[in-house]
Amino acid sequence: MFAEGWKTRGVDTNDLRDGTREEGAEPVEHEIAIFRARLSVPHAPLVAPLKTESAVTPSPRETAGAVRSAHVAHFLPADWARVAQLALPALERLTAEATGTQLLLLVPDANAATALARALAPHASAHGHRVVAATTPARARRLLGAGPAPVVIGAPAVIAEALAASLASLAGVTAVGFIAADELDPEDPALATVLAEVPKGASRWLTALAATPNVELLIERHLHKARRVTDDLMPAAEATASLTEGSTLVLTTVGAPEETLPLVLDEIDVPSTAVVTDDPACAERARHLVRSLGYTDGALVTVTDGEIAPNAALVIVLGLPSGSRWAAVTAAHPAQTVVVIAPRQQRALQQVVGAMRLQPFGAAGTIERARTAEARVRSELRTILSTGLPAREILALEPLLASHDGTEIAAAALRLLEQTRAAQNEVVQAAVRRVREQHQQQQEAARTAEREREPRGGRDGREGRDRGTKPCGFGARGPRSGPPRSAPPRGDGPRGDGPRGGPGRGGPGRGGPSRGDGPRGPRSGPPRGGPRSPR
Repeated sequence: MFAEGWKTRGVDTNDLRDGTREEGAEPVEHEIAIFRARLSVPHAPLVAPLKTESAVTPSPRETAGAVRSAHVAHFLPADWARVAQLALPALERLTAEATGTQLLLLVPDANAATALARALAPHASAHGHRVVAATTPARARRLLGAGPAPVVIGAPAVIAEALAASLASLAGVTAVGFIAADELDPEDPALATVLAEVPKGASRWLTALAATPNVELLIERHLHKARRVTDDLMPAAEATASLTEGSTLVLTTVGAPEETLPLVLDEIDVPSTAVVTDDPACAERARHLVRSLGYTDGALVTVTDGEIAPNAALVIVLGLPSGSRWAAVTAAHPAQTVVVIAPRQQRALQQVVGAMRLQPFGAAGTIERARTAEARVRSELRTILSTGLPAREILALEPLLASHDGTEIAAAALRLLEQTRAAQNEVVQAAVRRVREQHQQQQEAARTAEREREPRGGRDGREGRDRGTKPCGFGARGPRSGPPRSAPPRGDGPRGDGPRGGPGRGGPGRGGPSRGDGPRGPRSGPPRGGPRSPR
């Protein structure tokens, strides 16, 4: 009867069942629905007293777990500017009170760590927070040993070594990002070691170009029931068809894409050039570089992150373009297009351009050197063919003609020749390095032996001191007292208690005549053991 009374008043009795709700329904929406149903009842005293909607709004403590558990999988290429935009919400939630790492970004290698750290640096959310790009274990030990870092970017193997050395603590991590997840190995033991230290309630998100089997396994293990978001990659079919075959060149670079502008502008001399990028910071850096080269913005070279002037002679796209950006480029009908991307973005660029065949960008000097090398090889082959075909080589290659064309066999032989020459060059270079090292060792040994053979000075071992000078502290040597050295010998006068100037021992010139060969007589004077008179 009570339920029937509620039904007559237009209230669903399911909304009035305390403590019950549908499976999977959000608790906030359930409570708000009950509140609104009760407010619509005419007989309010029969309902539990609820005054405001805030009375049923859960506290932040109750909703924190639901927010942190929302995992997201973003399918987009490894464009660091766009990846940095995805990391901004986690950066904004960093707190100054926490002492450990709060945001952990796992990347495939050191180049990705450096590029992502560079993309995060200009954003205001990163100011005041220490961002560490752990490119190698040694650098991770130095940087993390210097102090805690709220944001750590690195490969799983590098982070695992820092954890083993007790240099990093992941107990306070609130968000984990798997960057370029299609290049990560879900079976990597280092990845499992790192994620074992991350709290279970931390929010997790990843970026990948496509949902490969490894990405699906990673989502199943660490981002269960993640929400999937696909980036703008596929352009319109008519846009791709508007470009002529061979008019699009690809230039790969490891550094910043704007640094390649001088090379492209020197190789392709055209009256008008448009430089296009989706990143405003990259566009600003490109403007500064173009002005430093002497170009006036708008006259010969135009840098834009928006509209593209139609019928441009050359369009330079810095970074991987999105599908809409590529459609805008092709709609301008440029005579030639150069796309500057990172090496790991080539597969993503092929998805953007569709079935169009891309050609690599080559500098004129590089192409000329390659052509010269090929002409040299052809000249050597002509020289061998002019001397006559050797019978042994023909017999060795003749069975291959049954399954391969003669050109294919010659190409394989040419590749084998190039590999052999490369190996020989490596052996020669190694021998040259060994000879140089031996020569340096011999020179060092000769210098050491020469230092050991240097004179040490007087008997006291003090080198460099003149024998006529006294050591420091004795003062300057005064004039010699007594008769000069040219005075008569000491044996000419009496000395002590008896004459000592008798016949000299050493013959003439020693104070007296020679003692001769006669027998020695008795000694005159007191015996040796007697008392001696004072001098």
